[in-house]
Amino acid sequence: MAGTIKPITDQERTERQARVARAVASVRLEGLEPTEAARAIFDRYVAGDLTTEEMAAEIQALNARKFGPIHVSGD
Repeated sequence: MAGTIKPITDQERTERQARVARAVASVRLEGLEPTEAARAIFDRYVAGDLTTEEMAAEIQALNARKFGPIHVSGD
């Protein structure tokens, strides 16, 4: 699914790690824990293999496989 993206800088990798850490912390505050599959997607994002949009799409697809489609009011 990953598109062709240019290599990321060390600074971008650090920023991506921080974003993922904040997202995981938020999930944990809700009493949840990311699965191994979700963490693997996050790792690919931090490494620069996925864009933000690709990461979000892969997480949505993972959740849809596990929980079924999720409909949000207004969709």
